[in-house]
Amino acid sequence: MVANNEQQTVFLVDDCPLLLEALANNFNREPEFTVIGTASDSDDGFRKILDCAPDLVLCDVELPGRGAFTMAEEVLSRLPLLRLVFLTDYVTDVFLDQTLRVNATGYLLKTEHPSDIVKAVRSAMRGERCFSNDVLDRLDYHPASKRYMVRSTSYLSSLTNRQLEVLRHLTRGESVKEVARAMMLSERAIESHKYRIMQKLGIHDRVERARYAIREGLTVP
Repeated sequence: MVANNEQQTVFLVDDCPLLLEALANNFNREPEFTVIGTASDSDDGFRKILDCAPDLVLCDVELPGRGAFTMAEEVLSRLPLLRLVFLTDYVTDVFLDQTLRVNATGYLLKTEHPSDIVKAVRSAMRGERCFSNDVLDRLDYHPASKRYMVRSTSYLSSLTNRQLEVLRHLTRGESVKEVARAMMLSERAIESHKYRIMQKLGIHDRVERARYAIREGLTVP
């Protein structure tokens, strides 16, 4: 990790090439930042982040591959000093719950002015949490524990991050085989997760399961 007066390194993950280019240009114009890599999916992002060990990762919540939250959880467990901030078009309680679970540093919306995104990243580099105002409206801060918590609760909060990712794939209409391939797990493991998801939610109908996931904001349009 970078220290002292060296440039602070940023890695970007988003499936929109134009946004990646625009973000890279914005950060590279700032004297204290340098973008050292980009990726367009969570699998490539996972490998490259471990390889280059940046100071901060800025990534979307909706990414092809193993999934943004799975990627975040895995890289943060291996690079504990890494700052990871989500930058997305969407804000839902389940996304925020996952953000707090993986101990990400922040959650920003793409509607923010580019200068405000850079300012928020500066705060993140100092170890401060950074959230857009619309995100803060959904959170409560507990001074005693110094922790943020999502105000509303959902049955989805009983699912693990991996189960949420499996449910996200299934809700998109993917088969067990397709989910297994995307998440690099065995079909047997996906079937096991699928069973536990339905048991926890008390939903055993595929259509109703999909409707519930969409209603709770697990998938985006």
